[in-house]
Formats: sequence, C-alpha cells, structure tokens
Amino acid sequence: MILRRLSQHVKDQNWFAVALDFIIVVLGVFIGLQISNWNDARSFDQLERNYLVQLKDEVELNRRITEYQITYVDTVVETGKRALAYLESDRQCEADCADLLVDFFHASQVWGTPRSMNIFAEMERLGLPRDAGTREPLLDLYRFLDGWDFVNLSPPAYREAVRGYFSPAASEALWRDCQRLPDGEQEELVRDCVDTLKGMDTAAMLEAMRASPDLANQLRYWIGQNASARILLPGALLLSDTAQAAIDEALAP
Repeated sequence: MILRRLSQHVKDQNWFAVALDFIIVVLGVFIGLQISNWNDARSFDQLERNYLVQLKDEVELNRRITEYQITYVDTVVETGKRALAYLESDRQCEADCADLLVDFFHASQVWGTPRSMNIFAEMERLGLPRDAGTREPLLDLYRFLDGWDFVNLSPPAYREAVRGYFSPAASEALWRDCQRLPDGEQEELVRDCVDTLKGMDTAAMLEAMRASPDLANQLRYWIGQNASARILLPGALLLSDTAQAAIDEALAP
C-alpha cells in the first residue's frame, strides 16, 4: 500500500508527499527493529533468569558434596592417625585388633564423588551471568571446584600396599560390611564388620603390616594429602554461601 502510494506521488511529482512517505517507511522499520530488539532482550533476560534458578540448585548440590567430602576426609585422617600410631609403636593389639584393621582399611579410601558443573559451563558459553557482581563470586567458586581434585587424582601407594595384607576373608568382610553406597554414589565408611573380623587372625595381619619397611611412610603421605583437604575444603563452603547470596540477589524481584 505504502509503496503504491509512494509511486503515485513520484509520478505526480508531489515531493513533499514523497518525503513524508519515506519518513513513514523509515520510522516503521526503526520501530519494528526496536520492538524486535526489545523482545530479544526480554527473552535473553528470561533465559538468564532460568539459568540462574538452575545454577542455584547446582551450587547447593555442590555444597552438599563438599559437606560430604569434609566428613569423609575427617574419617580418613582420623583412622589413618590411629593406624600410624600402631605402626610406630611396639605394642601388641589385644581387644582392638579388629577395630585397628578397619582403621587401616578406612584410611586407604579415596573419595570420588563428582561435582556438577554443567549449568555453570553452559552459562559461561552464553556469556552469563552478565552482571559482574553476580559473576565474580560464581567464578571464584567454580575455579576452586575445578582445580580441587588434586588430592585424589590417582590412588595412593598406601591403598594398594595395605590391602595386600588383608586375607581374602577379611577383604570380603571389610567391603561387605564396613563400607556402603546407600544412594549409589556417596560412599559411607562404617564399622559393621568388626564382629566378623574378630573371628579371624587380625593380629597376624597387623604384625605383617608393621614389619613393612614402606607402609608407614606411605600412610604418612596419604594422611598429609587428606589433611590438606581438611584445611582447604571448608573454604568451598564459604565460597558456596557467597555464590548463593549473589544468585539470590540477582533473582530478587
């Protein structure tokens, strides 16, 4: 319609009308682009908000994993200290032989619960979040999480060495009743195998361990690795709380 009218005005050499039609066309295109941009901006705002809602859940999940790892590391360190104290002593185990064997077993464990980082990775790909006050706390948290697995990049030498001293029956009892996976992912270290182990010659296994020239040093190294985790992991809880607060502020109406 506008083009037909513009053509007629040109034929009539009505230049004022031509100019007016041209302005109307340009203005219409401009308004259309502005509306399109506004709609795109609103859609992107909503996309960012949806991702932030999902990221809030991801950060909370990673916080729970950190809490689990702190408990796990505490168990490895404390059982390792008791096992090392036995190796460094000259006392004979008596009523505590089965419990000591469990300590040696638990001290050899390696936590391996994976972190969830998919939502944050996708947001980074999209350049989200756009606000620096929201982005920086998240970067601090995920940088920590991404570089965190130095403690358990590979199983320690102690893990393989100590398990060579367990009899097949002892190994079966330890794996059946002194660890469990209630949710299929997060391993729990328990002591339900002690009564079964009391019927075995656990004292002989422990004496063989103490006679090893390398086992104590291997255990010291592994305790040290987990001790560093024990010191550093609580920092991830603080980073998680800061990141959660930043997301909550960004989602606030």
